[in-house]
Amino acid sequence: MNLLPLGCVLLLLASAQAEDIMFFADDHYKSLGRPALAASSANPALLAGEGVLHINLANLGRPEELMLINQSGPAQDIRMEMKEEMKGSHALAIDAALIGSGPILVTSGPERIDDIAPGEKAMLDYNVSVMKNASGWSKLVLDVSYQRQADVSVNNGEVYPLYEAARDNLSVDVFVAGKGESLSILGSALSHNLFRGQRLRAAISNDGPEDLHNCSARLLAAPPFSASGPERALGDLPAGSLALADFALKIDGDAKQQDYQMGCQICCQQRCTSLPLTVSLRPGRLDGWMLPALAALGLAGLMALLLKRTHLLSRDKRRRRN
Repeated sequence: MNLLPLGCVLLLLASAQAEDIMFFADDHYKSLGRPALAASSANPALLAGEGVLHINLANLGRPEELMLINQSGPAQDIRMEMKEEMKGSHALAIDAALIGSGPILVTSGPERIDDIAPGEKAMLDYNVSVMKNASGWSKLVLDVSYQRQADVSVNNGEVYPLYEAARDNLSVDVFVAGKGESLSILGSALSHNLFRGQRLRAAISNDGPEDLHNCSARLLAAPPFSASGPERALGDLPAGSLALADFALKIDGDAKQQDYQMGCQICCQQRCTSLPLTVSLRPGRLDGWMLPALAALGLAGLMALLLKRTHLLSRDKRRRRN
């Protein structure tokens, strides 16, 4: 009796702890790991009325371990099963329904996605209706049902996956900016600084009659953006005044050229509020690698001019001596 496969199975079961394990009797490999879904709003600040809420659904799961169970059988089947076992962390046949709450009513049906691989994300779009005079934070629920590959077997080149159903209720926080808010964002601009990277500047206005003291701004970013650095100090905002907030920003390389809706949380001594902020990515913007390249070319040109000037000065000195 070959005790190696039995010992591997026992070790696998012990390492899995509370995770349910399924496997075929003739398994060659077994992988540990399962999908881990997380949701976040790409435009967390909404205005009253009809709109679209964009939600990023990400798979944070990953394959944790791949164990060899049995080496007997055709080599092609063994190699193919090893490859197919790595799909155990994929979220498959996803059905995601957004459930409204409080002043936010969801007016569109579920979104469906075929596959989200580990480390990948998908954008979900839902039509929403926000009640008038609504203001403040609301917590929405994204009801997600999907399948995961619990095990797979390969026989004579044919793949036989075994699926199991899973379900998650994910929370999504959304802020409704009421019309009576005295603070507003008049505009924003995206730029690239050679030494400081991507920057986002937003003009913040205090349109109310009240002076606001000791204010700061924090960017509520979501993929394809991520905010870096601390919150930005604005100081006091007297009634009718403007302040400029300068944020460090990172942009995913696969970001599409379009408008994105984000949020900006402003906290003062009197209160905190979140405001919608639009960021536009447009063609023609210099990519991050082009600016350093242009700078290097500029420095090379400057060095060439200095060398040429030094050469001319040396030649003039030799002429004077002669």
